[in-house]
Amino acid sequence: MPKFFLIVIFIIFLIGCKTPDYFNQKAPKSKPIIFSPNGISVVGRFEHGISFSPDNQEVVFGILSNNDLSGQIYHSEKIKNKWSEPIPFEPLKNQSVYLPYFTPDGRSLLYAYSENKEDNVSTNIGILVKANGHWEKSKPLSEQINSRFREGNASMTLDRTIYFSSNRGCEGKENCHQADLYFSKKSKDGYQEVQPIIELNSGKDEESVFVSPNEDYIIFCNYTGDETGADLYISYQTFNNNWTQPIIIDSTINSKDWDRRPYVTFDSRFLFFTRLKIDQDGLKESDIYWVNTSKLFKPFEYKPVKPIVARKDFKFEIDFPKDFFKDID
Repeated sequence: MPKFFLIVIFIIFLIGCKTPDYFNQKAPKSKPIIFSPNGISVVGRFEHGISFSPDNQEVVFGILSNNDLSGQIYHSEKIKNKWSEPIPFEPLKNQSVYLPYFTPDGRSLLYAYSENKEDNVSTNIGILVKANGHWEKSKPLSEQINSRFREGNASMTLDRTIYFSSNRGCEGKENCHQADLYFSKKSKDGYQEVQPIIELNSGKDEESVFVSPNEDYIIFCNYTGDETGADLYISYQTFNNNWTQPIIIDSTINSKDWDRRPYVTFDSRFLFFTRLKIDQDGLKESDIYWVNTSKLFKPFEYKPVKPIVARKDFKFEIDFPKDFFKDID
């Protein structure tokens, strides 16, 4: 009997450790590889941004037109254990849309959209809600979040706090296009006043934001220079809701090309991002990559110890809290 129970426990353990099906792709190791070559990442087509539903039964990703910067969102779903051919997402088919993102509860889809077909640079953030298995009519987010400036991609936590990028900080400045990171918390009366993330914003361009469902870390891209383009950075939230100094993600993940549009799977096992190859003539290639998160997360100081003053040659003690350090994985 004990042997039988050991076998059952072992089988349950194997099932629990089984990697979810990400479009029938073999899981990557610690070096990024192109995701779904010729399926989702097609040579000569400019893919950007990807998101899986929390139950891994749907996937959405963006395609950018190099002619007029218009965008489309493609969608595939798993039917009878088989992924369908990706096609334009029907609820947003006739709009210029970008950067889809499934909310952690799986009930909504965030995306960016052009306000008019003649200006694909100025975008706002919209939302689709699923009810009874069907997507309802799309609508813009509240005026608290959308503005007359450019709002880029958005990400959401389990308590429906919205994180997004915007260049609204350029108000009153000439020839300013710099984007920064912002957030807005949800209350019973709607979204509250938008706040900048002071610890993360700098004189550079911060955008392409992804926040974890539990709001314990945030990934975004920052323009680091002409030689390296944009790279991915990560910051962690401490016990008092402050963000740590952002650090550049491991060099095995970032490259000399433009690395943007991060997305981490719901189980925290894989990081997806978009890598753009750009030269003096413009965009040459844009593909979606993925990598396991073994080199993404680092232990961080979650609950720091207060500084103390000690006299020389006198014995003293320092009490470290159990949660002094924290590690996402």
